Amino acid sequence: MIAELRIDLGAIARNVDALSELVAPARVVPVVKSNAYGHGLVEVARAIAGRVSRLAVYELDEALALREAGITTPIHVLGPIRAASLDDAHTAGVELTLWDGGSYLDDVASAAHHGGSPFHVHAKIDTGVARLGMRVADAPARLRRYAEHPSLELAGVFSHLAAAEEMDSTFTREQLDAFATATRNVSPDVERHIAATAAAMLWPETRLDSIRAGIGIYGLWPSPETELTMRDRGFALQPALEWRTKLVLVHDVPAHTPVGYGCAYHTKRPSRIGVLPIGYAEGLPRNAGDRGHVLVAGQRCRIVGRVCMNMSFVDCTEAPDALPGSPVILIGRDAYTAIGADELAAATGTIAYEIVTRLPAHVPRNYLVAAP
Repeated sequence: MIAELRIDLGAIARNVDALSELVAPARVVPVVKSNAYGHGLVEVARAIAGRVSRLAVYELDEALALREAGITTPIHVLGPIRAASLDDAHTAGVELTLWDGGSYLDDVASAAHHGGSPFHVHAKIDTGVARLGMRVADAPARLRRYAEHPSLELAGVFSHLAAAEEMDSTFTREQLDAFATATRNVSPDVERHIAATAAAMLWPETRLDSIRAGIGIYGLWPSPETELTMRDRGFALQPALEWRTKLVLVHDVPAHTPVGYGCAYHTKRPSRIGVLPIGYAEGLPRNAGDRGHVLVAGQRCRIVGRVCMNMSFVDCTEAPDALPGSPVILIGRDAYTAIGADELAAATGTIAYEIVTRLPAHVPRNYLVAAP
């Protein structure tokens, strides 16, 4: 074993249930894009599909992979779909995102005509992220056109919030007001959704008909502020992912010994330097050296030196029982303590989202099966 990821599908299912209870009567739409945030697209979707009314992905290939795996739950593709792939999307019965009022709308209608049934669409409104979506000023007329179009079934209208992790964000209120203005003439039967995990937790008024839960279903928090607020309210999540490897070698080296490329790190004392068989090609950020920690034999040990493409170094001096073959936890818990994806993210100047979604598909994933 060079490294492995252990994914507790039961924890993901329990997080979905906890979020569903929190936001009811709004529905939870789990977001399983980007290989289910690194946790495994098909396996995660199978574990939760029976608990929810819809899944969300970013690209069509993800939706097609789920269909090929036998998952029949409705799927919303959040990102753009090429015109050449619209027939495949219609055949797969996916719900696409639409904001165009020109030639692409004609392409969508053509695919619906070829398929013999209307295309289910979610209209995207840009309320302030300046990303995908129609302008608020254009929305009333365009939404009316979608609703009346014989080749479309307007299933939903949605937007994204830019600053929902901030408790006192006036911009969140402005976006919610803009969304309400844009959709004021839309039928109540059309599903409205604007909240992701953070907004669903911190801004109850944003829950509307459904919430798109991404990071939260994997047991990770959108931000430290969100975690602190929700824990104070008695709400908890269960991290689903553990990342483990083993020491390949342990060197006893004197003080002032250079370690790794560039001689960027020198031991300050006689030290025991452990070698890990993983590096940035396996998902460990290159700048984790001298910043991040791992767990070895119940002890927190510092990552030192420059992380290599396929190897890295750990100061095991405080773990005298560490030997070649000793287990190492990069994310997870042992009997003594824990290291979360958020800790590694903070140490390397990023966010937990990036840590888990960049875990390569070639790193083996072992699954604990969810309870029925």
